[in-house]
Amino acid sequence: MSSAPQPRPRTAPSPVDVGSAAAAVPMWFALFALTPGLFADGPGALLSQDVDLRLAAETMLVVVLAVALMLALRRESRILFARGRTMWALVLPAVALVALPFHYALPRPLLLYVVWMAASVLWQDYLTFGLLQSFVRRILPAWGSVLAVGVLFMCAHLVYLPDRFFSPLPALAMLALGTVLALLRSWTGTLHVVLALHLSFYYLFA
Repeated sequence: MSSAPQPRPRTAPSPVDVGSAAAAVPMWFALFALTPGLFADGPGALLSQDVDLRLAAETMLVVVLAVALMLALRRESRILFARGRTMWALVLPAVALVALPFHYALPRPLLLYVVWMAASVLWQDYLTFGLLQSFVRRILPAWGSVLAVGVLFMCAHLVYLPDRFFSPLPALAMLALGTVLALLRSWTGTLHVVLALHLSFYYLFA
């Protein structure tokens, strides 16, 4: 009776992978700060003190930066946005967008909100559950990368928005959200489901 095949041991990460992951964390943390609307005195304040113009400028900035990152990191980006069945998840924010004008009650113009949230979600998720998780996965097992990204996602909110998240329940909520989104990215291999759920939330509860 033959014994069951033994799983292949995980090979140690190369020094290049370790260095890439170590550099990716502070770079991600710095770029995350450019999320449109994250700060009242964000980069858009250099252009105008008008809230709408500031948000529009910050939105355009992250769109340009996201495109630049996608061009610079084409291999990783092709994997993150690869075509497949998970693309059907993007129907969810499309439906939520159709319903948005019927319940929208925020002071910002509707079109600005739609574009702002789309850019903000793409920026956060591409950086965090896309690039950061890809680099961390090179040195950690799947479960370790999911937990690490979830913790980092929580830490970013604690540091950048302490008034809202520096207490146990909000912090745990961000940890849970970050871990769930990282897990979805790990299971599906792409960002489609992560983007769909994250953006649908903003369009449904505006």
